[in-house]
Amino acid sequence: MGMEIKARDLIAAGWREDARMGMVLKRARELEATGLDRAGVLAALEADFPKLALRAELRSTPAGCSEAIAAETPAEIASVAASRARMLELLHVPVIKRGALMPDTCPAGAGIATIPVGGAIEVENALLPGAHSADICCSMFASFFADNRPVGELMDHLWASTHFGAGGRPRGKQFYSTLLEEPVWDNPFLAGLQGRAREFLGTQGDGNHFAYVGRIEFTPDQHRAIARAGDTDLAAAIERREGGFHVLVTHHGSRALGANVYKHGMIEARAWMRQNATSIPEAAAWLPADSREGRDYWAALQFVARWTRVNHALIHDEFLHRVGLRPLAQLGNEHNFVWQRGDAFYHGKGATPAWRDAKGRPLLGLIPLNMAREILIVLGGDNDEFLSFCPHGAGRNLSRKAMLAPYRDAEGDIDPARVKQVLAETTGGLDIRWFNGAPDLSETPLGYKDASKVKEQIERFQLASVVGEIHPLGCIMAGQAAEPPWLQKKREKRAAHKAARREWTTENEE
Repeated sequence: MGMEIKARDLIAAGWREDARMGMVLKRARELEATGLDRAGVLAALEADFPKLALRAELRSTPAGCSEAIAAETPAEIASVAASRARMLELLHVPVIKRGALMPDTCPAGAGIATIPVGGAIEVENALLPGAHSADICCSMFASFFADNRPVGELMDHLWASTHFGAGGRPRGKQFYSTLLEEPVWDNPFLAGLQGRAREFLGTQGDGNHFAYVGRIEFTPDQHRAIARAGDTDLAAAIERREGGFHVLVTHHGSRALGANVYKHGMIEARAWMRQNATSIPEAAAWLPADSREGRDYWAALQFVARWTRVNHALIHDEFLHRVGLRPLAQLGNEHNFVWQRGDAFYHGKGATPAWRDAKGRPLLGLIPLNMAREILIVLGGDNDEFLSFCPHGAGRNLSRKAMLAPYRDAEGDIDPARVKQVLAETTGGLDIRWFNGAPDLSETPLGYKDASKVKEQIERFQLASVVGEIHPLGCIMAGQAAEPPWLQKKREKRAAHKAARREWTTENEE
């Protein structure tokens, strides 16, 4: 073999003299030590460190964007306009081929090029961590089971099976899976996270995540549609079971594991941007899918997806064990993730895949609307006009802060009595529970878009076809921590003072 490869040789071969040069040279030494000739070393380096002749820049005009949404009220129009503005900023990014907005679209932040909820993009040879967001693989999972015991008893078992709130499960109550022993922890995006993966198994977090018990009966037409789609387990269960099913549905993401993978992914993508691109917004930073970093990140995403699916299954297994039953059928789907179809990478933020598999069968999916409404079981329409996605839920017309504003008094407090009244009006007859002790008004049906409109638009734009509706019986969400006694006394004292002041004002006016 000839003399070892120098930096000048790499520059002559087409690599830029940038911060990666040291890594490229180090890898060259490793390859030379294996006995490869110069041509072999250069070919291997190209696979690990693709050459870029030019720095990537924003396009002058955005890629196309289709909208599967019909805004009518002022709040809906404003929400869609804000989502559209962020999406158009994102579509100037050169690796993005086109985009789409779903019926549940709403802004996910005010940062430039921040993909909105209900946003989907088709991307060429790139992975954008910001386009799947920090809650990687936020997803749905359903277990169908035959049972006729009281709803309250089922909800008690569910309460004992799941865990909401910050942090992992308490010591002594942690779950285990052989997934934790997979040889993945040398992946740079997963390094040091094995403990977090273990600690957070069996947890659901907070925000809009939930555990929901419902009831479903399938019509003969729905049964036939599911059978034709090739979901043999569910079709067989429907055929055996007259009178319908109870269904447990959970919604959550990858918890601290995914949040840390996302954080590391954003750091690496932004570092890559600094060396290889100009003026790309931070929210749109990417890693080339065929680079070493891109391949590692892709592998980490696949593990996070497996972990999240196992996490759902463990909670369902615990619940079903407590009630002494086995699932008759199970199904699930992701809505914050990256999927590869052919040569393209499809990114969704709150967007559910609604395409056909390699055998031409439409995917079964789950779309929740709110805690007091049905969860839809759908078959994907594979409508290419909208990138073959459908919504992940009902979305919001107002941010949580804006939605809560009318319910706050002059001091910024929400009267618990009013919350109780709202819950009675919007969720009456359902077993609604808050794991942290107090209700979260922003997670009641008041916080979400009109569920009937979202459902109608799914069909109007031919995103998916509804083949079942799981009707609610009970729902657990994280809620808010209960008010400590000292704060409750302070509130009562302040209320008494306000009442006295009103009385004094009334007397003096008379």
